[in-house]
Formats: sequence, structure tokens, C-alpha cells
Amino acid sequence: MLKMALFYGILGGILYALTQTSFQTYLHPELKFIFVFLLFQTYLTFNLANLGSKNNGEKYIPFQMLTLSIRFILSVVFIGYFAYIHTQNMVLFASNFFVLYLCCTNFEIFGLLRNLRRF
Repeated sequence: MLKMALFYGILGGILYALTQTSFQTYLHPELKFIFVFLLFQTYLTFNLANLGSKNNGEKYIPFQMLTLSIRFILSVVFIGYFAYIHTQNMVLFASNFFVLYLCCTNFEIFGLLRNLRRF
């Protein structure tokens, strides 16, 4: 949990720093919603993965697959909602979302691979 908080703290600091520079033109105004959504999504999947690691990790891998599926479905619904309400500059929104999504998923995959070596 500490690593997750540290990662999101650093990522949030980097995003804040980018909004103060000339790179702001490459960031969508709704970037805060994207960041908070991905933070919530990671917290939810982290707690589900911890449920799977109980009882000596008996259900660890099915719970990890469940969290990946939930993460994907929530992401599609999130982007679909913003497309439905006609967010301005949807291409920039989607590209910002997927860059942050890949950063966060990459962080989780490294943690997942490290934990799967024990099973």
C-alpha cells in the first residue's frame, strides 16, 4: 500500500508540474478526473487482490484475473461516459487516459509478477 501511495504521489507531482509548464497544451482539462479515477480503480483492485491472497494465496490468480477484468470494464465505461457527454477534444482526453492507464497498469504488473513468483 505504501508503494502505491508513493507511486501515485510522484505521478501526481509530475502531472502538477507539467500543468505549470508549456506542456499544458498536451494535457486535457479533465486530467484531474482521470487521475482520481485511476487512483480509485487501483485502490479497488488492490483490495480485491488482497482478498485473493488470503488462505495462503489459494485464490490469488483468479482474483488477479478478476481485477484485470474489472479494471478494463471500468475504463471502457469511464471513456464511454465522457464520450457520451461530448467532452471537448476527445482524442486528447483518450490519449491522456491511456498514457496514464498504461503507467498505472505497468506499475501494477511489476507488482503482480513479483508476487506470482511465490506461487
